[in-house]
Amino acid sequence: MQRKIAAVVLLIFLLLLITPQPLLAETDKNVTPHDSNNKVVFILMDNITWSDIIAANDPILNNLIKNSSIGLLNNRTAQALTRSRSALTVGTGVRAGADPTSFEEFNADEPYGDDLAMTVFKQRTGKTAKPGQVLELGIAPIIKANENGMQDLTPGDLGSIIRDAGKKTAVIGNSDTALSNDPNGYNREAVDIAMDKNGIVDYGDVGKGMLKRDPNYPFGVKTDYRKLGGKFKALLDKTDFIVVDLGDTARADFYEQYAFKRVAQREKIKAIHAGARFIKQAMETAGDNTTFIVASLSPPGSSKQPIKSTDEQLTPIIVHGPGFRGGGLISGSTQRKGIVTSVDIAPTVLSILGLPKGATMVGTPMQYGGSGVNPESLNSFNLSAVGVKDTRRTAILAYIYIQVALYVLAALVLAYRKMLNKASVAILETLIFMAMGFPLFSFYTTKLEHLASQDILITLLTIGASLVFAIILMLTRRKALHPIIGISAITLVVLSVDALLGAPSFVNSIFGYDPIRGSRFFGVGNEAMSILIANALLVFGILLEKAWNKWTILVGSAVCVLTTVIIGFPTLGANTGGIIAAVAAFTAMLLQAIKSKAKVRNAVIVFAVIAAVSGLFIAYDVMNGAQTHMGRTVEMIASGGLPEIVTIATRKLSTNLMILRYSTWSYFLLITLGVFTFLWFRPAGVLRGMLANYRGISVAITASIIGGIFGFAFNDSGVLIPAIIMSYIIPAVIYLMLWERYHSPGKSGARSQEPGATH
Repeated sequence: MQRKIAAVVLLIFLLLLITPQPLLAETDKNVTPHDSNNKVVFILMDNITWSDIIAANDPILNNLIKNSSIGLLNNRTAQALTRSRSALTVGTGVRAGADPTSFEEFNADEPYGDDLAMTVFKQRTGKTAKPGQVLELGIAPIIKANENGMQDLTPGDLGSIIRDAGKKTAVIGNSDTALSNDPNGYNREAVDIAMDKNGIVDYGDVGKGMLKRDPNYPFGVKTDYRKLGGKFKALLDKTDFIVVDLGDTARADFYEQYAFKRVAQREKIKAIHAGARFIKQAMETAGDNTTFIVASLSPPGSSKQPIKSTDEQLTPIIVHGPGFRGGGLISGSTQRKGIVTSVDIAPTVLSILGLPKGATMVGTPMQYGGSGVNPESLNSFNLSAVGVKDTRRTAILAYIYIQVALYVLAALVLAYRKMLNKASVAILETLIFMAMGFPLFSFYTTKLEHLASQDILITLLTIGASLVFAIILMLTRRKALHPIIGISAITLVVLSVDALLGAPSFVNSIFGYDPIRGSRFFGVGNEAMSILIANALLVFGILLEKAWNKWTILVGSAVCVLTTVIIGFPTLGANTGGIIAAVAAFTAMLLQAIKSKAKVRNAVIVFAVIAAVSGLFIAYDVMNGAQTHMGRTVEMIASGGLPEIVTIATRKLSTNLMILRYSTWSYFLLITLGVFTFLWFRPAGVLRGMLANYRGISVAITASIIGGIFGFAFNDSGVLIPAIIMSYIIPAVIYLMLWERYHSPGKSGARSQEPGATH
């Protein structure tokens, strides 16, 4: 029978693989044409949001938006966001970071202390700069700060690739807040977008000459658009990539700390109008083969210092040029229309210039993603994302604390039976099912955008919806397993269907992915992956409780195969670590179901199946252009070899240890395992008897432990994965113990221990 079951499971898996799967986004269409004669102009209109653009209601900008591809920009960096780190990330093509004091940008022939910047630059780097170039004097400490073994990157990679191809770069403008040489007044981060790996930009001017005194503007200075326009026109013919820092929007935002908010907002709107006029003139000067990227790399509140977590949000980006028409931006990194990332900008620039992407760059070129996107919809999504970001911690802490309280109470009730009567136990059981239903409902309550920022209300609403669901399950309960199958089957089906439809509910949700702080925007995230694994195991286990035969094993195996495909297939879940955790858990479950007792052979089978399934998914992704993280990781390993493997392993280990040390999930897992250990001894025999009577659930517990261990080892989320898996397994066990203790008095451990017993 074992061979027949294995053959059928393999057939189901192969059928699912060859069945055409809809891509989350058709990112292979409307690709910007590659042309060596193309030019790219990147305009930094920093420290603004779509809300600011809407408030400005500038006719020039409105017309540009109407005829351009627009979106929201995820601006994460390797460390807490600063304006300099944001610019460095764009120029590197990888989320980068460095000490804010490291960044020092000057014209080569500009004074620096008692010397010229070019003299200091040669002293620090050994490189000779020329008048007319622009320099990052802090390039050495910036490079050192990113040589931490956590990721492979090259600061200035974008500028180096452009220069190595025989093309030229330039940067003009600044966001300085003073005409004096006060070091605190320098804000020239735009240099780090265009510089090469030596810290050199071919042409440009970021000096004080780009400013003029005007008492009607913040800090008494404003951008001299006449000079900025003249520089732009002079550099256009001899450069291929120009970065322009408009400056005034950033200065207006800096000014808010000294002025009333309405005054600072008025200045920001005035700066947007002035910037729009410059953009129009620049576009009229440039030819039809020039693509303009207008973006705010940093949200309001950003400066040289790390931004407050409360100020984090998505920022606007506009791309105008050949191949970018009115609608939403998209990239392979996000596969979400209207959302792109800062690491997508460098690959986009290189693609437009007809150059290959850097080997260490992790983003993908931005493209036109389709109609139906406008500033209002983007602004609404950003506000909702900000709200859910702030709500997430409150909701998850509530979820954890409620579970811990329920499990401790249940353990005491089980140990001291006279504490509660049957009616009180029924209430406790209902609350346990409420906790099990909380994650499912959290995916959908957060879609109420008007309530998204109200963390307490969203949390209470989710608890309320889960409680109603739990009450319905209890009212319809006829046998012990009915509520568990109700929760596990409904959760599994709903989230699986959602994933098959492109996971619209996963983005911007409590147990989904955070578009502001996260690095995943499509497929199945680690939280959802853990939920799917846990509930698939429960479904399989309950099937075995009903009848332990080849048909239930086949159905359970089919559920596991489908769940694995949803979690890991490149056009669906695309979760590389999730494949490993899921396959390990499900293979262990199947081996127990067919009663294979050869431990060494079973271990070999688990690893072999993991390798086979992962290999199939990765091969599919690579053959289809490496659209997801798994394919791009393989390509990086292929080019980087063993050092790249070490880098990836080091990063994952470091992240897992950090999460293990600081995450509340660590305490949750520790407490729940402590409760489980306590229940093994008190009351004596109840847990053992329950496990003996519910053999299907028992093997699901073992499989979940194995899946949790593999999930911890092979995912960046670390302890979160076994913790979430256990947040379904432990309450199911406690509920069945309560049932044994209170609803079947005198029968604990006495029922048939044969597989297939009906409960």
